[in-house]
Amino acid sequence: SLPVPRQVGGPGLPERILMDSRQSPKGMLTSIFTWAGCSDDKSPIKAFEEIVNDREGANFLGVDGATSLKAEIVARVPKIADASQFREARHLLKGLGGAVALREELTFAGFVDPITDMLTLNEKPLNIFAQLASGTVTQASLVSEQAALGIYAGKYCICANRPDNDRHWDSQDPAWISKASMARRHRFLTTKNLHWQWFNMLIAGLVPASEGGVEARAALAEVEQIKAACLHFAKNVGGWSDQIGLFVNIFGHNNVNSLFIHILDMSELGPGFSFQSFKNCPLDDVLKVLREEAASALVARPIQLSVVQAENKAIRQKSMIAGKVPFFFAGTDGATSVKAELVGRVPLMKDASSYREARRLLTEDLGGYKTLREELIRCGFVDETTGDLTASPNPFNIFAMIAAGKIEQPGMQEEQERLGDFASEFLICCNRPVCDEYWDSEDPEWLGKASMSRRHRFLTTKQTHWQWFNALSFGLVPMNAGGCSIAEALTEVERMKAACLLYASRSKGWSDKVGLFVHVFGHNTVNSLHVHILDMSELGPSYWKQEFKNCPLDAVIKVLKEELIAQDGPQQGLKMATEAAVVAARAASEAAQAIIAQTTSKIRPSKKGSNEVLTLNVGGEMVTVSRDTMALAPAGSLLLELFQADWESPKRARYEVDDGGNVFLDYPPGAFKLISNQLRMLHLTPRNEVLQPPSVPRELVRDYSDLARLLGLGGLVALGEAQWGRGPIRENLQPRGGGGFCGKRRPRGPPPKGEEAPGGKIASIV
Repeated sequence: SLPVPRQVGGPGLPERILMDSRQSPKGMLTSIFTWAGCSDDKSPIKAFEEIVNDREGANFLGVDGATSLKAEIVARVPKIADASQFREARHLLKGLGGAVALREELTFAGFVDPITDMLTLNEKPLNIFAQLASGTVTQASLVSEQAALGIYAGKYCICANRPDNDRHWDSQDPAWISKASMARRHRFLTTKNLHWQWFNMLIAGLVPASEGGVEARAALAEVEQIKAACLHFAKNVGGWSDQIGLFVNIFGHNNVNSLFIHILDMSELGPGFSFQSFKNCPLDDVLKVLREEAASALVARPIQLSVVQAENKAIRQKSMIAGKVPFFFAGTDGATSVKAELVGRVPLMKDASSYREARRLLTEDLGGYKTLREELIRCGFVDETTGDLTASPNPFNIFAMIAAGKIEQPGMQEEQERLGDFASEFLICCNRPVCDEYWDSEDPEWLGKASMSRRHRFLTTKQTHWQWFNALSFGLVPMNAGGCSIAEALTEVERMKAACLLYASRSKGWSDKVGLFVHVFGHNTVNSLHVHILDMSELGPSYWKQEFKNCPLDAVIKVLKEELIAQDGPQQGLKMATEAAVVAARAASEAAQAIIAQTTSKIRPSKKGSNEVLTLNVGGEMVTVSRDTMALAPAGSLLLELFQADWESPKRARYEVDDGGNVFLDYPPGAFKLISNQLRMLHLTPRNEVLQPPSVPRELVRDYSDLARLLGLGGLVALGEAQWGRGPIRENLQPRGGGGFCGKRRPRGPPPKGEEAPGGKIASIV
């Protein structure tokens, strides 16, 4: 059976799917396919029914890419402020594996000792109320207030907020509203019983006796006593009114993984109370649900650990006993997963710096690829046996399903063909039609869900191994674990970039302003690779809404190059990075030529003849040159193709002309003139002589380099990343041979001191 999400955001399932799912699993599956763009006759319902049957009892949906129970609960019960929502959260937890699964998550994150089942008291992860309850941390100013607990002081502990949070209790400053105390008088009560079953009200009475838990009636009695202790404190501490409010934050919406009851004087509330109202669940509502369960003898059914869970648990216990904990969390905001921890510690993920930091945190602090892999396996996104991403609706992983052929998006075949040779490696995917339709909507309902541009597509990979599920893991999985080297990962990412640019260049209506972005794990909402391809000329509000997590693909490439150099040393690293770039450059050549061809798709000559004089309109400036001069371009280059003798072919008939009938080339005129002048000089240079490099004004160096490369004349400049200028190359020219260009490669930027050409011009290589 498939559980029903209460509310789903981002790329989650729309409300109508929830209506279908209440009637039958098949109804939900049908709606999933319709939502994903499938027609009914192409929906492999039977295959999915088999998958669902094989994954009996697996109710984890992975809403918004959740990789933990905590994230799943937040996504499916976004508000827990009354008995109904608390009841729903407990019901959901039972469907997700119950207390046993939750204990595994807390142990995985380091909040629970797997040997004693007690809350840990380490600095990492920090669990402040457990430390206060144990006496590891003390608040000296609260000695008199602790006494106000009276007979309850032996079991419970009164705690205070940070002094600055208390001082700003009534501040309207957004910087304080989310963390300031919720009332002028605001205290917390926690328990001195550190058994993990009391860390949060969500599992009160749900831990099986075989795991050291208490049944529902005993849990009810304990919570009744907690309420009595809170009221006794408020009555006896002095200065409080008789309007006392007791609230808890249920797991998922909590930011500390140890028990804390908010004790508030409701006569003077601050802005923080309203701000957090969506997660302030009254203690009386908790009691109401516990009474219902106790009355109906509804206790948790013990859930047996799977073989995999048992093995993982044994491994962690062994590591703890040996004193070698393989990873740890800081527990930022109560994070119980790598995903939540990364968001807490790297809240902005939109450049090379933040991407670099996320990879450092994963490898140095969070246990590396093994921890990440285990998290994805526990949540059902990775098959532990094969190491491949799962392609099932439970958890729902849309791009993995498309890549595996389980979902087909109608109308995308023609767009897939625009990938050319890359179509065997990658897939082009589209957003939901309604998300495309509302790309420019500023309605809060659509911000963050609608497409980020008028033209917005995704590129995913056909490789199913989990190492490619997200940019965070690129190159971090060792080869003996099925992974690849950083150099290989770099080459693959370069190919992704080339494929995206080729697609955009072949797509009607797209401008030449193409942006490529990824959402790094933590900030992603789908746990399978998807590169956002955006036409940056028409961005929508959702782009700016998600700007904080739109990490450019170029930033990923930059960091991978850095890691390659650091790993193999400057010389070897640069060599391997260059080799990777060369491989990618070869793959990208078709994309580059397509971009140029797009701007010159309608060219035709002014006159016929084997060596006629051509009058060209280049970017608005007139250039006169002979066909033979242009024919000196290297064989196979785009420039040579443009100026072949066959001007009257159907392809040439589509070339653009200006009002005067002259061929129009939409190129930078200054750079094109320099290229044509150098070819003129080559045409005049005797075969037994070597032509010296041209002089390129400093302000034209980049245009000259880029245009020569795109036209297939990489040997005309020295200011590029590709190797060229390796001795005479005239033998590769048409129709002349024997001569050549000379020079050595120089790095991008100003020339070394003493190597400037006369007049302050840079001596480039041809």
